[in-house]
Amino acid sequence: MEQLVENAKNGDKAAEQELFRELSVRFRCFAAHRVDTENAEEIAQQACITVLQKYKTETFTVSFQAWAYGVLKMTVRQFGRDKGRRADKKTALARDFEWPQASPSHPMLRQSLLDCIGRLARSFSKYARIVNLRYQGYSTEEICRRMVLKPEQYYVYVGRGRSMLRDCLAEKGVLS
Repeated sequence: MEQLVENAKNGDKAAEQELFRELSVRFRCFAAHRVDTENAEEIAQQACITVLQKYKTETFTVSFQAWAYGVLKMTVRQFGRDKGRRADKKTALARDFEWPQASPSHPMLRQSLLDCIGRLARSFSKYARIVNLRYQGYSTEEICRRMVLKPEQYYVYVGRGRSMLRDCLAEKGVLS
């Protein structure tokens, strides 16, 4: 592995690809033991990106592998901290919506909507944020400026977000 690192640092693209292919597999296995499988891939990718951005300029006081696994451990820890923040964000996002009154035919409307918003925020946080900002009354231009988006991207994201919420609510039997 150390030879791959040296070759990659010296500009060998094949060595760099092989190095990160190996790291990616190892990182996924490591992360899968610490978090659920669904998030292990995301964590491994984020750690690989961080390693890729820094390994050429880093002076290793330990071996490259030890340093890379340190980056991965930090990424896993950060994920754990962010997970708590995401749960708080879900609650905050849900609070920002005005809740329609639950009708006798749909007593679980509020809970279903909360669940669907949470699912959207976990899967596609950008969609959830755009739908939320739109719901709060921000204009397309304001949302695009805040989120650094082109208007075309905005329309795609808001359409997909609404569609996903609609599908989720239909799945739960709230919408027909």
